[in-house]
Parts: sequence; structure tokens; C-alpha cells
Amino acid sequence: MNDSIGQIGAIVRTDILFRFRRTAAVVTLLAVAAGVYLIVPDPGTGRTLMQIQGHRVLYNSAAVAVGTGMFCALVLILVGYYLVANSFRRDLVSRTGFIIAATQVTDLRYILGKFLGNVLYLTAVMLACMVSAMVMFLIRGEAALQPFVFISTYAWLIIPVIAFCSAAALAFESLPALSGRFGDLLYFFFWAFLTGFPVALFVNQTGGKWTNSLDITGTVSIIEQLQDQFHTTSMSIGSSTFDTSRAPILYPGLRWGWEMIAQRISTLVLPVALIGLAHMWFHRFNPARIKPATRHSRKKVIGRINVLLKPMTRFIETLASRRWTGRETSSFLNAVRADVLTTLLLSPLTTVAIVVFGILSLCLDLSSLQDGLLPAVFVALVLALADITPRDGDSGMMNLLFTAPKLKTYYVHWKFASALAITLCFTLIPAVRLFSSNPSAAVSLSIGSCFVAGGAVGLGVLAGSQKPFIAFFLMLLYVALNAPDAPVFDFAGFSARATPGVQTGYALLTALVVLAGYVRHRVSLK
Repeated sequence: MNDSIGQIGAIVRTDILFRFRRTAAVVTLLAVAAGVYLIVPDPGTGRTLMQIQGHRVLYNSAAVAVGTGMFCALVLILVGYYLVANSFRRDLVSRTGFIIAATQVTDLRYILGKFLGNVLYLTAVMLACMVSAMVMFLIRGEAALQPFVFISTYAWLIIPVIAFCSAAALAFESLPALSGRFGDLLYFFFWAFLTGFPVALFVNQTGGKWTNSLDITGTVSIIEQLQDQFHTTSMSIGSSTFDTSRAPILYPGLRWGWEMIAQRISTLVLPVALIGLAHMWFHRFNPARIKPATRHSRKKVIGRINVLLKPMTRFIETLASRRWTGRETSSFLNAVRADVLTTLLLSPLTTVAIVVFGILSLCLDLSSLQDGLLPAVFVALVLALADITPRDGDSGMMNLLFTAPKLKTYYVHWKFASALAITLCFTLIPAVRLFSSNPSAAVSLSIGSCFVAGGAVGLGVLAGSQKPFIAFFLMLLYVALNAPDAPVFDFAGFSARATPGVQTGYALLTALVVLAGYVRHRVSLK
């Protein structure tokens, strides 16, 4: 027993030390804290965190804890997966996995150690969110601060989320078919199902008690309690407007009871099942199983599709053999062209997607193009650009690339230019068509193209992984499609609601994330 605890503890300790020594951990905690600040509006602006039948809810500890806790749960169940993924791959790249496999550490102990390491890291993110909410309460609160209310509410809402994300990341990574970009995309749809399906069943009153096990974020339980307490379905949680002529109402907080506790405990069944799948699928760093999984394997779904489509993109090899000459900038332009062609050669699916979306962009009417095709284009873009920066380090090509003239210094500029070139292959035709009928939407699409290209490069350099980029843009796309009337989320002209101020904000954010990547790259060179 002592040996088991010692082995698991050593794995947990190593995992935590590695994560918190990285700059990305600090950036994540600061981003979460900033997010909480933004979702608690000042009532003087005409917006509130919670409103019920037009009344704003008084900012007491219970209301602020529930509002910010639900925000943290809904964000963490998506972002948390991408934050803790690649646990096995990190040990594989560092070669420590082979050493662990040669010891007496069993598969179950190793997986439990990784699971607990993920849990502790995500718990730190939860605590950062909670502390930020309490600080914000000291600024805008309208009652006494009750720390225990915050602690109990956050634990009730977010512990199941943490357990689910920690287990799902291990299960997806254990199966080669789900360990790449296809798994990342599949988890996004899994997340959308888990956040929407229980609520839909509750609204339609078609679900039974078993649906409580799927309510990982606790959304249904909160809505059910609010309806019972205030006898209405007219309510919202999150920044929303309210009737300033109506007096504020008091929210008494969660109603604790054995039934509520049992509901939240039942949500742990799914994480336990996922840990079982991770244990069953775990390769224990067997070279015969991990070699194809760490390269562009035929066992991966996207890899299989690329293999099937490769004969259709042979012409790219002919283009890659040619070279531009006669200009002072030819070296940089040839480097950009080579990187674009490399992306297309590595992913024939991207090449086919460009052709298909180009044809559809010419054939569809403007309404279908803007509402239906553009979101699909950006999903394809996220998959196409995700590894445009991380692949250089993963393949060990970074030192070779830096032998090219000035490429070491202008690496971020080069990657941004190539990412933008690939993006324009998808979005140039839609932007030109939209410009004739809706110039504002065309401008938003142009800025959004730069934004997604800059995000792929900046986040790739900052994190050294494709997962933060995938998580951020898929979540932003999901929010933009579900809140079409909110101008702040219309980053690519989907609803043509973006104001000049919002467009300027996304342009500045693009410059900021590229600049952050450039600074991080220059620091790494030293």
C-alpha cells in the first residue's frame, strides 16, 4: 500500500511541478481571473450578473458565487480538457515514459497519478476563478462577503467538471484514433452535447432522474432550484440587461439536501468510466503501438483520410520544386511559399477543403454563404492551422529551419504570413462576394481571417501546443453562433453585427497575440 501511494504521489508531484514551472500556467490563471472580472458588470451600466423577471438580483455572496461559478464550470469543461491533454505524449517526448514502463509502476497507478495531477492543476484554475470572484465582490458586492458560500458553491458546481475533464483527456489520449486533431474536434462536439442535451431534456420535460448524471456543469440543477424558488421561467445568468425601475430581489443561495448531493455524486460515474477506458486502452509506451500514434499515423482518422486523398494532390509536389528569383525579398517569399506547400502536402484534406469551399462560395447565395458556410469554413481553418507552429518543434526541424537566412529572427513573421496565406485561400472568395452587398461583414471577415491566423501562430509559440488554439477558437465560434445578436462575439462577420469598435478591438487583439508570440520567441532565442 505504501509503495502504491508513493509511486502515485511521485507521478503527481512531477506532473504538478512541470505544469506550474511553465509560463502558460501563469497566463492561464491570469486569463481566468480577467474573465471573471468581465462577467460581473456594474449595475450602474444597466447590466447585471443575474436577472429574474426583469428584476436584477442583489449582489450578495450567493448570487455572485452561483453566477461566476456557472461561468467557470461552462468554460472549464471545454478549456480544461485542452489544458491537461498530452500528459502521455509529454512523457513520451521526454523519454521518461519508457523508464516508467520498465519499473514496477502498474498501468493503473500511472493513470491514477496522471489523473490526480490533472485534477490538482484544474483545481488551481478553479481557485484562481474563485479568488478573482471574491475580489470582484469586494468591489461591487452589496452584502457581507461569505467565503464559505463561495467555497461550497464552487466545489458543488466545478468538482464534477474537473473530474470529467481530467478523465476524458486521459481516455482520448490513450486511444490513437482520438489522440490527434480529430479527437480534439470530437471532444468539442461532446462538450456541446453535455452542455446542451440535459438542458433540452429539462426544458421539454422528457428526461428522467438519469439525466442528472449527464448534468456535469450543474446547470439543470441551478435552473430547477431557481424556478422552484421564484416560480418563473423568465431568468438569465450572465451579463444581461434588467428593468431599472424594478427593485432588486434577494437570492438566498443553493438549497442543500441529500438529494442534491446525490445528484452531484452521480455525475462522477462518467469520469470513473473514462478512467476505466484509459486503463484499458493505455499503450504503456509500447514502441509497436506508440510509433504510429506519434507520427502522422494511418490509425488516426484524419491520417487515414489524408492517405486516401494524397493522390489527388500530387500537383503540389511540382509547385514545391519551383523557386522564385530576382527579388531581394525572394528568400522570405520562398520560405512562405515552402511553408504553405508543406502544410498542403502534409494535409491533403486541407487542399481538398479549399477547393470544395471555394466552389461552394461561388455557388451559394449570400445568406447561405454568411450564415451556413462561413462557420464551417472556420472549423476547417482551425483544423488546418492548428499545428502550423507546433509541428516544427515536434518534428525536430527547428534547428534546421533556423539555418535559412534571417528565418531565425523573423520566424513569427514567416509563420504568420504562411498562416494568413492559407486562411485567405478559404476566405478570400467569401470576402469579395460579401463586399458588394455588406461591406461591414466583409471587413469583419477580413479582420477575422487575420485574427485566426495570428491566433494559430501566437498561441502556438506561447504554448508550444495546438490545443489552446483549438480550444479558444472553437469556443469563440460556438459562442458567436449561439449569441448572434451580441456584436462583441461577431469576430468574422457571421451576423454582420460587429461595430467599428468591435472590429478595431479584434484587429488590436490580433496584433497583440502576434506580438506576444514574437516576444516569446525572441526570449527563447536567448
